[in-house]
Amino acid sequence: MLIKNQQFSFLTNDELLAKAQKIAAFEHLDMATILNSVLEKMVAHGEVPTDLVDEKYKRRDKIIQSLYDEIEPGYQDYKNGRVLGIGQTFSKYG
Repeated sequence: MLIKNQQFSFLTNDELLAKAQKIAAFEHLDMATILNSVLEKMVAHGEVPTDLVDEKYKRRDKIIQSLYDEIEPGYQDYKNGRVLGIGQTFSKYG
């Protein structure tokens, strides 16, 4: 059980909030419980829950990050002078 020791507030649309509160009340929940659950899921999974974001943007961001993760180690090797000449490359890989 997490100790709740930090208050966080934000602006939202009044109609949107009223509708969300009505849904939460129907489920016998309050908004703080729901929002804390979202925060816990984000931290546990290390990302925003996929049903809370536009899937198109999430997929694009994951592809970009994947490409960056593949390229970055090679770029760092290049910057640090850890490269093979073409002759060494062909002798190593045929």
